[in-house]
Formats: sequence, structure tokens, C-alpha cells
Amino acid sequence: MNIEKRLEESLILRLIAVGEALKRRRDKICQELGISAQQWLILLHLAKDPNLAFFTKEKHRKPMLASEIARSLDVSRPNVTKLLNVLMEKGLIEQVKDRNDQRRKRIELSATGHLLVESLQPMRLQLNEQLFESFDRQEMQTVLRFLDNCLSRLDEF
Repeated sequence: MNIEKRLEESLILRLIAVGEALKRRRDKICQELGISAQQWLILLHLAKDPNLAFFTKEKHRKPMLASEIARSLDVSRPNVTKLLNVLMEKGLIEQVKDRNDQRRKRIELSATGHLLVESLQPMRLQLNEQLFESFDRQEMQTVLRFLDNCLSRLDEF
């Protein structure tokens, strides 16, 4: 078999390698915090981190529903429920009743959850600055547009 070198394939494999390296870094930080990577992503959602793709598409002013979190993470509702239960046990999130429908429960960060997210922000900024220090703003914006376009295209398949 003869596999030829192709720019598109090289890009895909490099994106996968970058993603895996970032996952390893994220997993190490999460392990130190005693939470999983998915739990960390839920905390970022509840903190309404504007850097998440989810918040570029939808505006959420209210605490989130479990179904919204599941949709954003592309996981099942039962899986999100398990993750939310663990975060509640740790005191990082809490449930509040929906103002319009008392049967619905919304999820928000607890005071402890807010403190955890805020305490990690300086570390996130430092790691990101180290990673991107050799790039100028225009290069980073170009890469971001490229990645957003790739995500949009993948959603079409």
C-alpha cells in the first residue's frame, strides 16, 4: 500500500495530535482538582464562559437546564444527570426552580463552584499565553476562523 502525503490529511492528523495534547494537559489539571474533564466543562458552561462555542450560538441568561448542558456536550441526558449529581455532592453546583415552570429544575454554580472557576482562571490564562506566545493576534484569529469553519462543516455531515 502506498499512502501519499496530502495537505488535508496532514492537517487532520495534526489537529488530532493537538487535541490529544490539550486533553492530556486538561486531564492533569482536572485530576489535581478531583473532578473529571466533563465535570470541568459543565462548570465552564454554568460559568457562562464566552469562549465556549455553545455561547457564540445561544445566549443564556438563566441558569441552564440539564438538557441544554447535554446538548452542548453532545452526551446523553442520563450521563449529564450522573455528572451533575457528582458536582452537587461536591457542593460545586445547585438546583434552582425555573421561574416559568416550577416542575423544571435549572442548574447553576454554587458559591464554591464560582470560587473554583475563578481560582483557576489565572492558571488558564498563563497556560494559554505560554502556548500562543509566538503567534500574533491576526494569526490566532485566522486559526480560530479556520477551526470554526471546520466545526460548521462537520456539523453538515
